[in-house]
Amino acid sequence: MKIKNIIIAVSVLLNVVLGFLFYNEATKEGPVDVGLSFKEAVRVENYEVAKRLIAEDRQEHISDETLNKVNEVMSAGTSYNTYELLEFDNGEMVLLKLTPDKKYEIQDVVMVPDELKSIFN
Repeated sequence: MKIKNIIIAVSVLLNVVLGFLFYNEATKEGPVDVGLSFKEAVRVENYEVAKRLIAEDRQEHISDETLNKVNEVMSAGTSYNTYELLEFDNGEMVLLKLTPDKKYEIQDVVMVPDELKSIFN
């Protein structure tokens, strides 16, 4: 009888843990989700929500005026692109354009020219 109760308890515990792990994975926001949330917050001029999407130590560098300018140039159609920047110890940079789905395959590889490196620093 004790073994049966132990098996039931372990089974319930395993289901709870797996359910929690699945929930966490299903609710993760990817780059496109963050972009969509940012666009919607700026579109409705809810800059508090937009700023919550910005890294805490960078929020002070992005003003409401900047967000207002984004709102002014925004159009109905939007494409979402995901990039990964490779920065090497020798100062060289390579920009990878990735597919916007969860598989993240490389679509293009661009060597970053010296005159544009300051954009990424």
